[in-house]
Amino acid sequence: MKLITGRTHQIRVHLAHLGFPVLGDQRYGNFKINKELEKVGFKRMFLHACEYGFIHPRSKEKLFISAPLPEELSSFINLK
Repeated sequence: MKLITGRTHQIRVHLAHLGFPVLGDQRYGNFKINKELEKVGFKRMFLHACEYGFIHPRSKEKLFISAPLPEELSSFINLK
C-alpha cells in the first residue's frame, strides 16, 4: 500500500473501511477481537513498517531502510 505523508491514520482508516482493521487499533479496529488479544497479553497495534524508502536531500540517492518484524509480533504469528 502506498501512503501519502501527512494523512493522519491513513492506512488504519483505509484498512478498516475495507473490512481489514489493524489488530490492536483502539480507534478503528475490531473492539471485540482487541479485547481477546489483550487477554493473552497483546497490547499494541499489529502494524510494522518493514521498509522505508526516501531520496537523500543532498545526494539525491534513493535510500531504503529495512527492519525485521519485532519478536512480539513474529511470536504472535507463530502461535499454534
